[in-house]
Amino acid sequence: MLLVIFGAGASYDSVPHLPPPANPTDAIQHRADLGREDRPPLANQLFENRPEFVRAMEQFKACLPLIPQLRKPGIAVEQELARVQEQAEVFPTVHRELAAIRYYLHLALWQCQRRWHNRHQGITNYATLLREIERWRFKSKEQVCYVTFNYDTMLEEAMWPVLGFEIRDLSGYTSLENYSLIKLHGSVNWGRELDGIGNPGNYDCPRLIAEAADLKMSGRYRLVGGNYPMLRDGLLLVTPALAIPVDKKDEFSCPDTHVKALAELLPNVTKTLVIGWRATETKFLQMLNSRLTGLGKPIDVMIVSDGVNGAGETFRNLMQAGLHCSRQRKIEKGFTGLIHQLGLLEAFLRY
Repeated sequence: MLLVIFGAGASYDSVPHLPPPANPTDAIQHRADLGREDRPPLANQLFENRPEFVRAMEQFKACLPLIPQLRKPGIAVEQELARVQEQAEVFPTVHRELAAIRYYLHLALWQCQRRWHNRHQGITNYATLLREIERWRFKSKEQVCYVTFNYDTMLEEAMWPVLGFEIRDLSGYTSLENYSLIKLHGSVNWGRELDGIGNPGNYDCPRLIAEAADLKMSGRYRLVGGNYPMLRDGLLLVTPALAIPVDKKDEFSCPDTHVKALAELLPNVTKTLVIGWRATETKFLQMLNSRLTGLGKPIDVMIVSDGVNGAGETFRNLMQAGLHCSRQRKIEKGFTGLIHQLGLLEAFLRY
């Protein structure tokens, strides 16, 4: 079975005719990036001073005091948010701030995805990758499991024209023929139901954010539409189903049935393709260790990253998690670099 893992770098470098700058921290290269205002952000770009991002922040004012901290030069956003999250134990205001962050991320990334689609019109690296994997799978009869830590729906949207799959409810992610799609950190088109709300009509987003510390999150998820979820059919309250992006993440934000399905699939994995993922999600790495590497079975690994350092970091993190690697290959020119070298992907899949 093939396991494909996507991180933020995959969506960041998802359109071959709009490649990202070689060095995103270089101011000149950043300004020369033709898609910079609409490009799906990396973790450290989630709170950039993009006009659309700022407008989304302003709608959820409780997050505004955190923004200067998340924009400091050289800041690691995931580490900073982890530090803020730890403050919640003694400072109740943090619950409101983090709830506002979730609403902000949901709205900002939903809108960013829509603008990005207007630029690529379905011509993406995701679509090409899905086709190549299906071409291999059609002959090999192997199963494929996609795991993504991205909130966007670019992968699902590519599945329809390439594979004919349309996901209409949460069960659809794990009932696709020959495929599974697991979104461990949630999605911009998911909402998480709330329990214990007597009269949903009395609630709006500001009130849900203000009372975040007392809300009872259920384990039930739903597909939602619109710019951000609040009410469903005027009766059922849902909140954004997104995991806060923190360093060494140990939180999943997806149905338990999806996690169970993934756990059952992992022992069958023989090849792993990693695209734009740094391998820092502690809880998932623990699952890999217990369900995959714990069997002592060697795995073929291909790591796709935007440079030597990124590929090396991912490989080291996987090794530290206990992955037994029989063969490892690296593509150090990003997702687009992989699509430009499909022969290497074909060789990895076939042998």
